[in-house]
Amino acid sequence: EIESLTFPETLKLLAERYGIPMPERQRSDDPEVQRRAALFEMQEIAADLFQKNLRGPSGAEARNYLESRNVSKAAMDEFRLGLSDPSGQQLLHKLERFGPALMEESGLITRRQEAAGHYDRFRARLMFPIHNESGKIIGFGARALRPNDEPKYLNSPETRIYKKSSVLYNLHRAKIDARKHDRMILVEGYMDVIGVYSAGFHEVVASSGTSLAIEQVRAIKRQ
Repeated sequence: EIESLTFPETLKLLAERYGIPMPERQRSDDPEVQRRAALFEMQEIAADLFQKNLRGPSGAEARNYLESRNVSKAAMDEFRLGLSDPSGQQLLHKLERFGPALMEESGLITRRQEAAGHYDRFRARLMFPIHNESGKIIGFGARALRPNDEPKYLNSPETRIYKKSSVLYNLHRAKIDARKHDRMILVEGYMDVIGVYSAGFHEVVASSGTSLAIEQVRAIKRQ
């Protein structure tokens, strides 16, 4: 309860702490479970790729922008910030093994309108992974870096694992301090969250649906 862990997470933590091997769980044959697992895996692959782009030579401009906004390297790593490749093909090649239907369903890949084929939804954008309450990546927010790119912010579309109206950005980190301090700080956007969090106030979240966010905060306080 102190560490805000579920029962399975507690078992795993204690097993690792005391060196007790846990039996491997068999993969479910349920197609829906497998489909959701694939969607989670694809988001994680994307996050890793975006992070590598930001840290590499092609990420210099994005890193300069973040530094101009007082985002430290530690914060970049903490929030797993990344950069999408401008070609529109990099992530597509990484995810091809999942097949066209799942790639489209992930919200990461888009079908071409005028011709055959697909391309990356996010191109040359600063990437903010969005997590669910248990810490799994379920989608992305993306900020334009090129002057003529519209819209300025572009989010993943809703999927089986991402429902925009029921997600608070940074909740998986904020919930522990929120219970500790009996408060939640609600701000407007991703950069606001990172700024407030970096200043030492970890109970900070952002949401596009304010009324829903308030209900989630109340639920956390009741737990």
